[in-house]
Amino acid sequence: MDGSRIRVIQGSELDPSHPSWALGRSTRTAHSQQLKERKFHTRLRVPSSSPHLDMTTRDGVPPASDPWVTELTRISVDNDTFKVATLSPNNAFIATVVQVTDICVYDVATSQLLHTFRGHTGHIAHLEFHPGGRKLVSSSSPSGLEREGQVRMWDLDAPDQCLDDLEATAETATAAAAPILLRRWAKEDLESAELQKKISELLFAAQIAVDVRNGRAFLGEFAPFDARAFSCDGRSLLYLPDRKTVAVLDVGTFTERFRLSGHTDGIMWAETSPNDTLVATSSWDRTVRIWSMESGESIRVLEGATGQSWSGAFSPDGELVAAGSGDQMVRIWRVDTGELLHTLSGFRGWVRTLSFSPDGIRLAAGASKGALRIFNVESGECEQSWQVDFGNNRSAPSFIELRSVQYTSRGDLFFCSTEGRIFGYRASDNLKWEFFESQVYGSLEASIDGTKLTAALRGNVVVWNIE
Repeated sequence: MDGSRIRVIQGSELDPSHPSWALGRSTRTAHSQQLKERKFHTRLRVPSSSPHLDMTTRDGVPPASDPWVTELTRISVDNDTFKVATLSPNNAFIATVVQVTDICVYDVATSQLLHTFRGHTGHIAHLEFHPGGRKLVSSSSPSGLEREGQVRMWDLDAPDQCLDDLEATAETATAAAAPILLRRWAKEDLESAELQKKISELLFAAQIAVDVRNGRAFLGEFAPFDARAFSCDGRSLLYLPDRKTVAVLDVGTFTERFRLSGHTDGIMWAETSPNDTLVATSSWDRTVRIWSMESGESIRVLEGATGQSWSGAFSPDGELVAAGSGDQMVRIWRVDTGELLHTLSGFRGWVRTLSFSPDGIRLAAGASKGALRIFNVESGECEQSWQVDFGNNRSAPSFIELRSVQYTSRGDLFFCSTEGRIFGYRASDNLKWEFFESQVYGSLEASIDGTKLTAALRGNVVVWNIE
């Protein structure tokens, strides 16, 4: 690389939030040691239309780009609008949204279509396999025929559940009514009335009402920001019957156990603790609440945020909970006492995605304006700071956000940007990986065992091997 593009910076000079720097890295040690440490920064000269995020390490050695993430499977699907995909716990199946309202399940090894589930009439925004791997839950947002969001459970061992017969029924009803209506209507009037479409809409709405009444569906949605809907043991399911309330369902009976009420504004994240004894929720009312998973009782309210609270995360041992906020901060509290341990700064926009490392030592947080920072959980010091280099594109920071930040169970870090790039970093070997195919943001998910990565892209679902 041209030496003119490399700048050596003393620790005291480093400002990791500066938009012209692709990467800065701070240390865990005291300020005096920071002054002694030399940090290398590389700024790549890229077109302003193509923002770039580069990575270097604390010792100044740029990460290698060896092919440690390789494509395994690519399945062509019709998902131009909503791009959602999820892997089964054993990595054998991948489920994805097709044509906005349908769910297709494929065999990862063969790309064979195994199941098609239809029941939603609104846009499906969330898919998740049950920890047992034989059930799948989906959540749709209010749109189309759905005036409210809808949560459904699908069984891979049962016959495919579809509503195609309702379309056929609407067609039959229209054909039967047409001769009678033509006695008083002109043919043009009958065609302009879109009778079959309206009958179909009535039947679908009636079917939803029947499914809700019989416990096959629930009105509501899942928490929107990086929330796991199932409890770790798979016995419970969390969803939002309204913006300010969490309902806890018994998965075995698909009946409601209790509701968690107390937030005064929309809930953005809700998840059970690793041992399933607690639930944490993060809300726009600027609080994080801790609830008993046994009784639904509110145990404590965690405060400190001065802006809307967004995504959250439990530490692997369940002793800490973190949440990002619109005030450009991340906060870490002790779960048992509610003590605020750290307020982590350095961002220039809201923080809406978090992940603890599997050993609980680090917390990674992604934010708007293209920033990601990694903190030492014990000290609260920033150990690594990555910043998208926007070049001369002054408007880019306003719409580029780093999302879906996640550590795998093996310690690899993955995240993506809203303009379509996927990044990976393996700290143990100082290896980086970057993927870009189309400027469309879709879902990104690492497998439970850390050996696979999947993403829903425009027209494709891709599965990679993580070596």
